[in-house]
Amino acid sequence: MDANTAYAKYSYKYFASSSRKYLVPTFKDLYKDIERANISMTLVEYLSVTIATLLIVFVAISVISPIVIYQLLYIATEQQGAGSIVLSVFMGFLSGILSSCGIFMLFYTYPSVMVANRRKKIDDTLPFATLYIATISGSGTPPIAMFRALANFKEYGEISKEAERIIEETDVLGTNLAVAIENAANRTPSDRLRDILWGIKSILLVGGDLQGFLHEKADGTMQEYKRRLAQFTQQLAMYIEIYITVVIVGSVFFMVLTTIMGSLNDNPATRLFIVGAQFAITFLFLPIASLAFMVMIKSIAPSTEA
Repeated sequence: MDANTAYAKYSYKYFASSSRKYLVPTFKDLYKDIERANISMTLVEYLSVTIATLLIVFVAISVISPIVIYQLLYIATEQQGAGSIVLSVFMGFLSGILSSCGIFMLFYTYPSVMVANRRKKIDDTLPFATLYIATISGSGTPPIAMFRALANFKEYGEISKEAERIIEETDVLGTNLAVAIENAANRTPSDRLRDILWGIKSILLVGGDLQGFLHEKADGTMQEYKRRLAQFTQQLAMYIEIYITVVIVGSVFFMVLTTIMGSLNDNPATRLFIVGAQFAITFLFLPIASLAFMVMIKSIAPSTEA
């Protein structure tokens, strides 16, 4: 048993009843997001882990913060007394509450963030995966074997995982293939994949040309993928222009301007402030802005993996 599993187990042991009684009725909207995010926890388990983490963070911050704040007050004022102790304890308690609120918001939004991330990954690989199973179906392969091949082909990422869960339901639980496909359609975060799965189920139950349907969907999703690539190229050009203008040119302009101001000012405090500002721009603002720019570009870029 790894550390995460053990932590989840003990959290469930001590907080499951409280979560089920007080939190589940209020946060039952998280159930769908947890399922679609492919988080291997029930709603009660997830809320139990949330409570345990909140308590740990609150206690840790409430104990450590007063000590740190008291030392900072002593350095700033060189005074010790009951007033400093009371202020430190109050600020520490407030820090604990604010930190716990931040952790709660993190746990509350995490499933929806993961859902959006899975949706993007599925939509990016869907044209290639659809073309793959369309090619397989053209050889007369049974639908169950088609999903089995897709599950074994791990390069399709989240789509392969969805196919793997379909195979698990049919092989391990004995679920009918049409029912397993319906379950996958209900839990997938991608509307495009849901539409394809519902179409496959309808063909299995009613009859129809599965190969023609899959080729039609593959062509449609591929055209959509090409459109997104073209749109991303236009957005990338705009973002690069903004980055160069605001971050690069703006930083150079600030450095030149502050250097001129420093040379015209004899006040040591002003010069020290200018040096500090230039240091912050060079070693803090530029790296953080560049990293944020790269993360943003990566988050909006369509996947090129097939």
